[in-house]
Amino acid sequence: MPLRRSSRNIENLVLPLIAGVVVFWGVCLAAWPALAENGPKVLRIRFFSGPDKTRVVLDLDRPASFEVREIKSPDRLVINLPRCTFAHSSSITVGDELIRRIRRNPGKKRAQVVVDLKGEVQFKTFSIPPGNNRNHRVVLDIMHPADQTTAAPMVALKPAEIMKDDQIYTVVIDPGHGGLDPGAIRGKIQEKDVVLDVSLELARLLNSLPGYRAVLTRDADYYPSLGRRVEMAAEKNGDLFLSVHCNTHNRKNVGGMEVYFLSLQGATDREARELADKENAADLVGLDSTERYDDLVVNILMDMRMTMVLHDSARLAEHLLQSADASAVVKKRKAKQAGFQVLRSLAMPSALVEIAYLSNADDMKVLRSDKGRDELAAVLAKGIVAWRHDQAALALLKSDEPLSWHKQYAVRQGDSLWGLARRCGTTIQEITHRNQLQSGALMVGQVLRLPQGIEEP
Repeated sequence: MPLRRSSRNIENLVLPLIAGVVVFWGVCLAAWPALAENGPKVLRIRFFSGPDKTRVVLDLDRPASFEVREIKSPDRLVINLPRCTFAHSSSITVGDELIRRIRRNPGKKRAQVVVDLKGEVQFKTFSIPPGNNRNHRVVLDIMHPADQTTAAPMVALKPAEIMKDDQIYTVVIDPGHGGLDPGAIRGKIQEKDVVLDVSLELARLLNSLPGYRAVLTRDADYYPSLGRRVEMAAEKNGDLFLSVHCNTHNRKNVGGMEVYFLSLQGATDREARELADKENAADLVGLDSTERYDDLVVNILMDMRMTMVLHDSARLAEHLLQSADASAVVKKRKAKQAGFQVLRSLAMPSALVEIAYLSNADDMKVLRSDKGRDELAAVLAKGIVAWRHDQAALALLKSDEPLSWHKQYAVRQGDSLWGLARRCGTTIQEITHRNQLQSGALMVGQVLRLPQGIEEP
């Protein structure tokens, strides 16, 4: 009897407990869709096909945990995001060298993204916190297997590769931004798309001219790092480097073309400094910081060849603006100096051209049309050709009439060795040697021996 009473007591305790657990899990399962509904949401999925990888980006409205699995037969990558939902349900056709398509696979307990591959790949994944008006992001980079990876070549628009010689002049064209970095945006117009169109047409125009070869740092919507753009220009032995961008301004009446060349002592005005900071920061969008060039630039400053490169870059900027001034396409503004990282290779004459303002109504009419973009490309092509002819004429002049160093010049407020070298058509080293200077510092009133015919400021 006591044992029987004990069994009944246990039954009386256990049965309600079991019933409670069942009810609890029933409530949880019934509430799960609501929990998932309130979880993070995948707002959109984007991809960018580059020469060495394809990047898949998931934009989310808040942080989310995720895992990535590689599955064979057929090859695919699966990204699982617990408690997430999709804002859209359609699949995305990619069709590049690595990916066939991207599928959204919604579930009750997770959102699943399936990346159908064309074969074996290497991949890495990471998350990026929000910033610069961007959402939380999950990024998947997909690359060729290591044993198949080769350096991405520069893209030449001509079908046959032209060997560089004394008659071939190589112009490296750098369409700014690209991929995850759209640049400036006005409505549906993105800077990265505009400058790519202009650059492609500029390359076509130059390639149609005898003695010219144009190569591009990118020919589609992907983002080479700023350091990589400089490396590619050097690899192709470029004779000239031109980075193409669009401009914006708070005042809508500001418009026209501006051209920047490198300043080793900082930008010439506040606007130039701000713009330089903006361009340099582009490499931080989803990427690691690039190496610092400051020490290298300082060391190169006194090098004769590099000084002439800066001098030639200033002349290039003026010729591009003169071409704009002679056209009925875009107004000429002025040449400026700024510390753009993409100009800091110093291996060749270089300039960054802001072709027009997305914030200006007249400029926007040109930028939004195919005809206008082609006309801007023609303006740049004419400026480059005129600059090259000017360089050839200067070379002949210098060979026939060597500089005469008999002019006495009193240093003025604001003078620098670089500025004097530029105005004299000589180098910092030559001025230092001729005047037996012990340092690069100048004093107002100091008398220097300079070439005859120095240009007055």
